[in-house]
Amino acid sequence: MNTIMLRRCLRVLVLVCLACLFPDLRDAHAVNGLAILDATFASQVVDRRPARLLQSCRLGSLPGSRLWFWVRLGCTGECEKSMVAKGHVKVFVDWYLREEGILTKQTSLPLTVKGPNWRAWVAKGVKPGVWVAVVRAEDSQWVCLKARCDFTIEVKP
Repeated sequence: MNTIMLRRCLRVLVLVCLACLFPDLRDAHAVNGLAILDATFASQVVDRRPARLLQSCRLGSLPGSRLWFWVRLGCTGECEKSMVAKGHVKVFVDWYLREEGILTKQTSLPLTVKGPNWRAWVAKGVKPGVWVAVVRAEDSQWVCLKARCDFTIEVKP
């Protein structure tokens, strides 16, 4: 089996396992009107725009060894009603590191959404390895970009 197929199979397996452990995650394509409109890893964010990274980067190319995750979120319907009532909606970016085929949660960083079309970003100090970011709502349901719910990047030494 080639490397690309192996990675795809592993990603599907991880998502299926997480869905089994957390049944509320199964229907997470749009959580009560909250959806990802765009997302990317970045080496930095300048003027609220990401310096996009694709599938991999070198640790030395990340200022301060920090990897950014930039996201544009849409908030409509129930999400917008909640935002108007509370003044914001809180979401989280969960960071996982894959080592020897095992995903281990490293941290959960909060973001605050204050508008119907909102850009936000968080940074995490990283080391070499495969990093996975997952955006989730306060109720722990994943927020997705179409059918993509996890975002993966390899940080090389």
